Amino acid sequence: MRAFLSSIPNGDAGTYTVLHRMRQIVNAARVAPLVRQTAASIVRGLSGVDGVRQARTIREWITEHVTFLRDPHGAEALHAPVLLLRAILTQGSVAVDCDDVAMLSAALGKSIGLRARFVVVGFRSPQSPFRHVWADLSDPRFPVWVDMDVTRPLQGLSAAKISRSYVTEV
Repeated sequence: MRAFLSSIPNGDAGTYTVLHRMRQIVNAARVAPLVRQTAASIVRGLSGVDGVRQARTIREWITEHVTFLRDPHGAEALHAPVLLLRAILTQGSVAVDCDDVAMLSAALGKSIGLRARFVVVGFRSPQSPFRHVWADLSDPRFPVWVDMDVTRPLQGLSAAKISRSYVTEV
């Protein structure tokens, strides 16, 4: 499944529209057998009670299998986690943008009982548009969030220049 969102409102309303669609995609994917089987394989051998370590292991796996590639100009392409996992399992890696990595991270984590949230940020000034998104994962029993952002460094986006953010649970 691939969703191209081409009629997105401008500004923050557009960001919230995309986040809503991303949340829908993740919550459908978290129960897909391929997503759960892949997540179980990634964390195999780890204690089921150490959600923080499971989240860090998922991040390491994503780092090994994802490269950054921008969407086509003027379109927002959202690739479902099942589609991405099929590509990774057959080709070894996938080239996608930050929202795809955020959805993949959230779906893998949620499929094994972790909490997930999206963090969307703007850079340089409080009026800057939101430009980047990632997922954080957390063990439901602990308030520790693991940052799943593996594309910001590939884009050359500095965490020091983040000027605004919005966080929403998935």
